[in-house]
Amino acid sequence: MMVIVRIFPSGELEESWNRVIDNIEDLSNMYCTPLYLSQREEEKLMTLIYDVKDPDHFTDIIVRKIPRLLRPEKMRTITLLRPVFFPAPKDRPQNLERYQVSVKANCAEFENIFNHLLHLSYPTDVFPTYAAYSFGEDDILLSMLSASRERLGQFLGAHLESQIGVISVGIGHISRSKRVAPTQMWKRYRESRYLSRPTAEQEEYDFLEREVLQGARERDVETSSFW
Repeated sequence: MMVIVRIFPSGELEESWNRVIDNIEDLSNMYCTPLYLSQREEEKLMTLIYDVKDPDHFTDIIVRKIPRLLRPEKMRTITLLRPVFFPAPKDRPQNLERYQVSVKANCAEFENIFNHLLHLSYPTDVFPTYAAYSFGEDDILLSMLSASRERLGQFLGAHLESQIGVISVGIGHISRSKRVAPTQMWKRYRESRYLSRPTAEQEEYDFLEREVLQGARERDVETSSFW
């Protein structure tokens, strides 16, 4: 399963961000592999996503490794169940921005809403990279790319908010993200969870694309050799 760890630094976020990247092997073990690191623009926290093969061994990460290395003010964990990855349209626009979409829903409609999201016909300027059940603070989480927050909001308003059982839909802008898992491991992990293999009009999506940060210059999102 995938587990989100939200880390609230006690000091400067940038310092903690760099410490994660520089010490990523110390934040993993045989059963728990960090996948990627991200930061939401509107919050002073960073998110480290793990592939967890044994929840008992994840305790070592949360109780010992992260506190000793990062000394955060606090942490929150979110379990992602049944994650599904999506290929990307080849003819997508350049400089799409990444967003996290959170859905709260009536429990009787969880499966219908999730299946609706999996099988929607997405345009080239608004599409998901993964979706998963959460069952915590939110019920379903998606990572989506869009030309803008406004464009994403329009699409979700028309195709998600009107669905039976949807209580609320939240949008958070991801200002930066960095893959920290080894390339081949990430490729195998993603491919094993594809809803369907990429067609002739699609391709695999990775974090190697240029992303535009709101209110900032363009930058290339780097990747680490570890993931």
